[in-house]
Amino acid sequence: MAETTLVNTYRRIANVIRSTQRAAIEVENAPDKRKRLRTFSSQEVALLLGIPNREITAYLKSTDEKSAAVRARLTLSDVVSLRRAIFEKTGSLEVLPWRRPAQGEGMATVVFSNFKGGSAKTTSSVHFAQYLARAGYRVLLIDLDSQASATAQFGLDPSSEVGVENSFAGWTAARDEGRVISAASICQCTYWSSIDLVAAGAVLAQAEESLARRASNGEVESVLYFDELNSFLAGLADSYDVAVVDTRPDVNMLMTIALHAATCLIVPTRATMTDLASTGEFFAHLASYVGDFEEALGTGLPTRFTKIMITAYDPTDRSQEALASLIRERFGESVLPGEFLHSRIMGTAGFGKETLYEYEPSTDRAAYNRVLASANAVHQAIEVHILQVWGRGANTEHDPAAEVRA
Repeated sequence: MAETTLVNTYRRIANVIRSTQRAAIEVENAPDKRKRLRTFSSQEVALLLGIPNREITAYLKSTDEKSAAVRARLTLSDVVSLRRAIFEKTGSLEVLPWRRPAQGEGMATVVFSNFKGGSAKTTSSVHFAQYLARAGYRVLLIDLDSQASATAQFGLDPSSEVGVENSFAGWTAARDEGRVISAASICQCTYWSSIDLVAAGAVLAQAEESLARRASNGEVESVLYFDELNSFLAGLADSYDVAVVDTRPDVNMLMTIALHAATCLIVPTRATMTDLASTGEFFAHLASYVGDFEEALGTGLPTRFTKIMITAYDPTDRSQEALASLIRERFGESVLPGEFLHSRIMGTAGFGKETLYEYEPSTDRAAYNRVLASANAVHQAIEVHILQVWGRGANTEHDPAAEVRA
């Protein structure tokens, strides 16, 4: 009887929390009751694209002359269409930075990972995906964390809206059953028109079990277990420029396959001793794993660069300031320039499950601009490295690190 009572208590708490989260989303996004992205002012778009406002007005008139005079705001789809129209005239990669397969520019995979929970790993991965979408890239966000925080951030209920069919578990299940499925069938559109999502939920336990079983059975396979994410991404052809992967904060099989697919590995950490200690253990694990893998198979991982990202940084906290300085002194270029600032604005935006790129402040705009600038700075630094991997280098027509996008 006691066990039954405990089960009922836990189930009731879970249901209350789930319904509260869903109600918050529905109230915030009435009347559709689904998350939607705000529109952008023409001034924002002009600054984002680095073009005069009059060019935006001219574009709107060319697409809808009657409404151009009164339309002061654009959707993200409008912005993408504007980028493409300008690119057709100028060929400028500054405006439309899509990768060029004919020039050997493959999809870049950026993996966010660390052992420490609470290191702002999901916050960093979601914000980076949205930064890229605003910058004109086609993005696939892959949630490999069964806690599904990134999935929930995009307005899905992991308990009721995520199953085998729209998670990575669908890919591993098909492999186990000898079926061939389309990788694109698992990717779903989001309210960000330039971001598709591979969702997560408790169902990822099936994928974890599948990969662990294959890792231990020693059978010869056409695709080895650690290459499953690579195999999945290869099936997406030219649909995306960058895949952003959020992982679970511990040693697990899904994190392992993410490492084997990573063009870029980003390790978020707060400037605290506990976070730094956990980050040290994460790098010790990486060194051991990569060393063992190279010894066993004679080849390494595809990772082109690994960077530490300092997150949730409070410059008024002297201990954080001292530790951040120490991190930079000891690790040098392994640390991304700048810090992703902590701010009460993050809490204000997060109340409605909004990111900095979705939130539009009515007050405290100066504080908002500070934390947004800090996020843009670290994201731009990652973008520069992606461009370098593509062979565009830091001295391309447009150096994203040279200025902070609005």
